[in-house]
Amino acid sequence: MKKPSGHILLATAAILLLTTNTSLAQPTRLTQTKTLVFTHVTLIDATGSPAQPDMTVVITGERITTLGRTSKVRPPKGAQVIDASGKFLIPGLWDMHTHLSFYADTKQPPFTAFPALIANGVTGVRDMGGDFEQIAKWRKEITDGTITGPRIFQAGAFVDGPKQMDELRAALTIVVNNPEEARQAVVTQKQRGVDFIKVHNGVSRDAYLALADECRKQKIPLATHLPRSVRAAEASDARTISLEHIETLIESIVFDGVAPGRQPTKDPIAAMAEFTDKKAVALFANFSRNGTYFVPTLSGYRSFMQDAERLAATDAKYQAAAAGRNKLFQRFVQLVGLMQRSGVSILAATDFANKSGGARPDVRPGFTLHDELALFVEAGMTPMQALQTATRNPAQYLGKSDSLGTIEKGKLADLVLLEANPLARITNTRRIAAVILSGNLILKPQLQAMLAGAEDLTQPRVSSQQ
Repeated sequence: MKKPSGHILLATAAILLLTTNTSLAQPTRLTQTKTLVFTHVTLIDATGSPAQPDMTVVITGERITTLGRTSKVRPPKGAQVIDASGKFLIPGLWDMHTHLSFYADTKQPPFTAFPALIANGVTGVRDMGGDFEQIAKWRKEITDGTITGPRIFQAGAFVDGPKQMDELRAALTIVVNNPEEARQAVVTQKQRGVDFIKVHNGVSRDAYLALADECRKQKIPLATHLPRSVRAAEASDARTISLEHIETLIESIVFDGVAPGRQPTKDPIAAMAEFTDKKAVALFANFSRNGTYFVPTLSGYRSFMQDAERLAATDAKYQAAAAGRNKLFQRFVQLVGLMQRSGVSILAATDFANKSGGARPDVRPGFTLHDELALFVEAGMTPMQALQTATRNPAQYLGKSDSLGTIEKGKLADLVLLEANPLARITNTRRIAAVILSGNLILKPQLQAMLAGAEDLTQPRVSSQQ
């Protein structure tokens, strides 16, 4: 009898999966009842090793239990075997700067970013400020199998200084006015059970340094949207684990010496000219020595540039702004390349949010992470290096290298099966045939069904912000 092709096996499995009673807007976690085996697959393990063709990967429960050449590995009896000839297996992707609760809705079922994330192969996220209780509830539901969603590491409430905020953001922020309040915010957040502390840019210098010191004492990681009164080197020396957003490198020059609450007199373009390659390399060497990760969110800044370009297309008064933003963006791309060559650990992220004053147009959950990887290659990374910013590097950052980030025996089976080689062209990370989430197989037809129930997340948005 002729052996069924991989295409037929995948299609048959898809039909079985699609008979499961799921809500498209918020699908129920599928249960993998059999050992799952991929044969004849090209393995890209994200360790930095070359692609390994004609491999077999055996998944038992939620773990990878066997890896080896297809000619040498016999699938266990009763396993679900998928012929993955011509396909490529990579670790699940991580978006390391998200705001999940800004997608929550009062409608039933809850409108979340989860379907778009999973359908794009994003199996883990770092939530950088939001509703602690809601996200904790989602985490439990994901663990229990009630809903399908990514692994979530969360900061809970923002820690910020006094400044103007919209109503939603204010409700999710702990405002600190002095060093004592900053220290207490760390203690309170740790007691609540957050995974790390997230500081935003309104915190005063004294409060920030006290907060960083308290984080060290409490042994809890600190992630920083650089306050305008703090320089990047200071934050790194204070053992901030990660600095967020490429534009903050220029902002720290623009706002240097400016009194709190006052507008800067220095233009961002002029500040960019001051931040020479020599200064950048010295700063990045400091990051590397201190083990400070950097999270550029290039795609987020690019959305502001695109927004300005749309305005300029219909109104000449915006042309200068659009040109300026474009010039800054090109410099930001160059700086990411310098960071990589300077040994800085970089994390892929998008900063998606759609219900706050910080919402960035055109930044879509899941989809935009692939844009970020492409921008990293444009900055000078190899496709493997870009892939590692969304796989191996996040696992190292989170202290989870023993279970996540690469494809190795014993690790959790969060994987993405691709139809084309991402090491040949990084945009091939978009060509997803299946997602494996904790050993649960979700094939392309069901991924497409997830997106059909989350149409608002699949289309770019146009911001009214200037």
